[in-house]
Amino acid sequence: MQKSTKGAIAAGAAAALLLGGAGTLAYWNAEGDIAGAELTTGTLKLNEEEAGKWTLNGQEVTGTPVVVPGDELVWTGSYEIEATGDNIQGDLTVPALNSEPWTGATVTSSFTLDGTTVQGTQAIDGDDNGKVVEAEIQVDFPFGTSPDNSSQGQRADLSAVKITLEQTDATPTGP
Repeated sequence: MQKSTKGAIAAGAAAALLLGGAGTLAYWNAEGDIAGAELTTGTLKLNEEEAGKWTLNGQEVTGTPVVVPGDELVWTGSYEIEATGDNIQGDLTVPALNSEPWTGATVTSSFTLDGTTVQGTQAIDGDDNGKVVEAEIQVDFPFGTSPDNSSQGQRADLSAVKITLEQTDATPTGP
């Protein structure tokens, strides 16, 4: 065999080894560090400050109240707000009560935050973290103008009534 043939065979074998034996080249990559800090998520909670209580026509409810048209149930209680996050925001509400025997009753709620009445959809935000919100829910069973016996003998679970602090979008808008 000639030297040139031997050299060509050796060069071909070396090329095959460099190509990984399969006829492809490996690829390279690199990475760089990104400067930054750790990320944590915020919180939005109502922590019971003072246990709430129901009253019926001004008298504290003990046991199972039996309401009739003309009665007023009132719940009062307070919560410490936990609202952490750079852009945290939420609204205080009492979800509607639409089932029997609540049909025909009017449900209103009011909130006081550190002695100031919360107006309409005034948002609770991170500045309110640690503050106490006092809540009151009034359920009025109006005395109607004509007889209606459809609400007699109905039951309602008072523990189903809830105060909610639901997050709303506080995403800052760009320039």
